[in-house]
Amino acid sequence: MSQARRTIEQLLYQGLLPLKNTEAAATHLEIYPSKRTWLMFFDKALLIIGTVALVLSLVFFIAYNWQNIGKMGKFALVEGALVITIALYVALSFRQLRQRFQLIRQLLLLIASIITGSLLALFGQVYQTGADTWQLFFGWALLITPWVMIARFSALWLLWLGLINACLLLYLDVENLQFINHRLQNVSQVAILALFNFIAFYSWLISYDNKKPFSASKFFNRINPKKSTADITDNDLKHPLNNSKINSSQTKSSLHWSTYVVGLLSTFFMTYLAIVTVFDNGNIWATLIAIIVWLGWCGFMFWQFYQRRIDLLMLTYLSFSIITVVMFWVGKWLLDGFDAGGFLILALLLIGMSSSAVIWLRKVARIKNDDTAPHTVIKEDSDEQ
Repeated sequence: MSQARRTIEQLLYQGLLPLKNTEAAATHLEIYPSKRTWLMFFDKALLIIGTVALVLSLVFFIAYNWQNIGKMGKFALVEGALVITIALYVALSFRQLRQRFQLIRQLLLLIASIITGSLLALFGQVYQTGADTWQLFFGWALLITPWVMIARFSALWLLWLGLINACLLLYLDVENLQFINHRLQNVSQVAILALFNFIAFYSWLISYDNKKPFSASKFFNRINPKKSTADITDNDLKHPLNNSKINSSQTKSSLHWSTYVVGLLSTFFMTYLAIVTVFDNGNIWATLIAIIVWLGWCGFMFWQFYQRRIDLLMLTYLSFSIITVVMFWVGKWLLDGFDAGGFLILALLLIGMSSSAVIWLRKVARIKNDDTAPHTVIKEDSDEQ
């Protein structure tokens, strides 16, 4: 439930908002999507879908006609598309058009980045360079880095992060770390990926965590558009809509969608780090360090998304990670002889932990709703005014 909806419900409950004005208040606070909102959504969605379809059509066209197109024809198609894309970006970068075509400019850089990877793959396929696969992804990520910095586009950042992860995965798969014992290579490789994605996740949080605090007078003006800021009285500021609790609740707002994607990556690799030694009877110190790193990540997630702010999806990631790690380690101790009793205990443990996680998340959701709901005005204070 949005804050605006809870605000209207609280005003109705207190009798401060007449029932006949409810629809007008809901429309003014944009609780229901307007026609303009739907048009903007479909406009952006179709633009993004068309962009992805356009760039993939180039790749599939060359792949389908591989035998019928010569070397120069293949390179001409890919390089020509890249030049046209960059030229369009430059043409739309003039001051008069920059803000108007901001999304299109970002999508053009996304197209150019994908075409760059296609060009590198085409070069390697035509000339059979024999280079390792990780070098392709590393060169691809390196070449598009300036465009990623310029565009400031979440989808392009995610593409760059995916390329770096693919590069690390492939590199660590073919190359051993010379300064680490061979028995610890598997754990060390997973630890590198887990730490890298955690750093990326923390960087994402910092980048998208610079939201302005909620202004009470600004919100009051939204429901009283005819009253200027200078005309707001003390009684207006004591209105339940402008309660200071609303200001603090803004820190509990939802994160950017890309942050959840990076958080899921961090959750996967941290969880994998905690359970990788289940299948490998390696060094006890490596196992201990992996568990300590995972516990530190759990503490960070709890502090960041329960103490500092409340985010149910991130807490769901945390609950899933804890359940997975506990199930794997308990299963290692109980299923050495594949005893039927061990499977029964694991099933009961899974049911118990899942139920506890759901109960806890529902409790957190209620706490979030209570914290973001407007508080009532104390009658004695209003009478004194």
